[in-house]
Amino acid sequence: MQDRQEDKKPEAEETTQNENTNEETPVEAQDVVSPREGESNPNPNFRPLARGERRNLWLRDYGDQDFALQMWVRLVELQDVEIEMMLQMHGILAFGTLVSTTHYAQFYIDMNEELYRENDPAMADFFLQYYRSLVPPAEQEEFGPEGLPVLFRFAHMRDVTLMSGGNKVKVPYWRGKINDVEAFVVGATAEA
Repeated sequence: MQDRQEDKKPEAEETTQNENTNEETPVEAQDVVSPREGESNPNPNFRPLARGERRNLWLRDYGDQDFALQMWVRLVELQDVEIEMMLQMHGILAFGTLVSTTHYAQFYIDMNEELYRENDPAMADFFLQYYRSLVPPAEQEEFGPEGLPVLFRFAHMRDVTLMSGGNKVKVPYWRGKINDVEAFVVGATAEA
């Protein structure tokens, strides 16, 4: 028997084209950086969205928006006013007062501080950090980094009455996705 040495072809190395120098660089040799500048990403397959992809996602979201409702939510968030409103979504009527994210978050921060601060400070800190992260910056730009208007994704209400199929439930605060709202009425209340 004759020993045959199989010709081993080197495996093709995955490369990418450098736009500036027209040189190819092995993928594994590239530094992968996450959206937060300076942090390395443990997932080498991570690729931040390109500007065009972000724009397409924004256009899809923007197309699903009720512009009038978006205007009311923007008014409440930026001017810190409260508006009586009824929202209809998936067969549920939500009556209440539209409030800013800040008021919604502060209610839950206060509640969790009272519940957890003495016995479980780590849990209180967790909730504090979580609810603070929901609040948009005080001086939020009208346009985002892509040059497209900022959309609010959630509506917040207080003193809410939820009605569905003859059942009524009252809750102190409520948070709902704006894209799920099918109809709304400004000035509506649950009292007949």
